[in-house]
Amino acid sequence: MIPPKVVLAAVDFSESSRRALTFAARLARHAHARLHVVHAQDPLLASAARAAGVDIDVETRAELSTFMQNAPPAGDWSPFLEVADGTAVSVLCDTADRENADVIVVGAHGMSGIGRLMFGSTTEGVLRGADHSVLVVPDSWTPPSPGADDLSGMGPVVAGVEPTPAAIAAAHAAHELARLLGTSLQLLHVVPPPSVLSRWSAHAETAQRQRLDDARARLREAAVKRNVTADKIRVTSGPVPEQLAEAVREEGNQHPLLVLGRRTRAERGGTPGSTAMRVLTLAEVPVLMYLPDR
Repeated sequence: MIPPKVVLAAVDFSESSRRALTFAARLARHAHARLHVVHAQDPLLASAARAAGVDIDVETRAELSTFMQNAPPAGDWSPFLEVADGTAVSVLCDTADRENADVIVVGAHGMSGIGRLMFGSTTEGVLRGADHSVLVVPDSWTPPSPGADDLSGMGPVVAGVEPTPAAIAAAHAAHELARLLGTSLQLLHVVPPPSVLSRWSAHAETAQRQRLDDARARLREAAVKRNVTADKIRVTSGPVPEQLAEAVREEGNQHPLLVLGRRTRAERGGTPGSTAMRVLTLAEVPVLMYLPDR
């Protein structure tokens, strides 16, 4: 649901998770949502510590509380803190299910390098396994208004759309998110270029223009049906990930946020789409992988 009512933030005490926690806390404050912070600790480590008489749960919660103080505004109020034994992915997915989280916020461990799919194991695992929307925060992200305690100054919201139910639902979520943030909404649909023999290039160009016109008409119709009011609707041709990444880096887009549709595990066969994964490596902005309400 957007705006979210429950924001789940994953913390592993890394700098990447500090960025994610800062974003999650500001999003929760902006949306008047409940912030739930969770840390997954290694079961074998926890068992060994307890056997040695160490109250690892209390000590870890204390460390988590200190960590939050250094990720403002996470330490400015008392969200629910949780320390659980288990792998990070299973703990996050189980917690999201139990708490009915509207979005899981994770850091982009290792998601750098053009054209490489180098995801941190937790980030990739959550993208593969969670039946919830996932918001991935890049390590380079900084708050647009450091003096504020919310996401003031964030925008525009750019939604990558296509004629699929998941993408249209994501466009509506992007519309609601733009309203929440008080910023503009841009819808972008990319039509991949056809691969044809050179002797058919003239015919291919004509066909591609027709595809672009048809896509533009379908996009406008879908936007009207879902009551999505966009400040800018653009249909273009080219490699999809590169075009989406370029759109969020356009001049004037100071603190953009990208929204993409996300399918359920059953729909995607257990793996995120290759296009979405490549976009995450290229965009270098917060990306909401939106899963429609079940």
